[in-house]
Amino acid sequence: MMYLSSVESQSATELRHTAATISYAGQLLLGPPHGTYETKTPVHGHSFAAVADLQSMYDLQMEQSTAYRRATHKLSEQKRRKILNSRFDDLRTIIPACQDGAHSKMSVLKKAMNYIDQLTKELMVQEHVLRELQQEQERRRLLQQEHSQWSNKIHNLRKHYRIPEP
Repeated sequence: MMYLSSVESQSATELRHTAATISYAGQLLLGPPHGTYETKTPVHGHSFAAVADLQSMYDLQMEQSTAYRRATHKLSEQKRRKILNSRFDDLRTIIPACQDGAHSKMSVLKKAMNYIDQLTKELMVQEHVLRELQQEQERRRLLQQEHSQWSNKIHNLRKHYRIPEP
C-alpha cells in the first residue's frame, strides 16, 4: 500500500498527532462501525485499515519506548546503587569501629553517627582548651606589658635620683 510506506516514514510525534487527529471522543477508531477493515470509509481522510495500521505502529513504538525507559532506568538505578555501595565502603575504611570486619549498612551508619558524635565532643574539648590557652596568652602579654612599664618607671626613678643600676 502506498499509504503504509508513508506512515512508516512518519516520526513518533507525527504518529501521535495523526492518531490523536483520527480519534473520536477519546476512543481511537480501530475499525469501521459495520463491516471489515477492507471498508474504504474515510476517517479524516484515512481508511479504517490505515487507522488500524497506524494504531499498531504507534503501539509498537510505545512498547519500544517503554522498554527503552525501563532499560535506562535500570542502568541508572544500578549506577546509583554502585555509587552508594562505594560510599559505604569508604565509610567502612574511615570509621575505626568498622575496620575489624564486615558490617551491615545499618551498623555502618550507626557507628558513623557514634564516631561523628565522638569527634564532635573531642572538637568541643579542644576548642575549650584553645580558648583557655588564648586567654592565658593574653594575660601573659598584659603582664609583660605591665612589667615593661614598671621597669621603665624604675629606670626613670633611678636616673632621676642618680641611683646606680644594680
